[in-house]
Amino acid sequence: MFSNPYVKSLLWLVSFGGLGYGLMQLTEPNAEKIERIKASTSRAALNAEEQKKALFMKKIQEAALNSAPMYRPTSTTLGDKKDS
Repeated sequence: MFSNPYVKSLLWLVSFGGLGYGLMQLTEPNAEKIERIKASTSRAALNAEEQKKALFMKKIQEAALNSAPMYRPTSTTLGDKKDS
């Protein structure tokens, strides 16, 4: 019975699928874990690289909400760079 490749494939599929599902249920974050993670990372503890990443993500989110292209700066985004 186990010499049939279709039966073997089905057994492997079911076993790995079950293992994956079990790991997913085991490592699923709940609200308490998420709040603990948020509390442990404060804004003051960000280093320079993380601040750059946060600024970049903020710019990307603003660009997603705005219909103007990100690569074409407007007069409001130029700020002090008007003298060039």
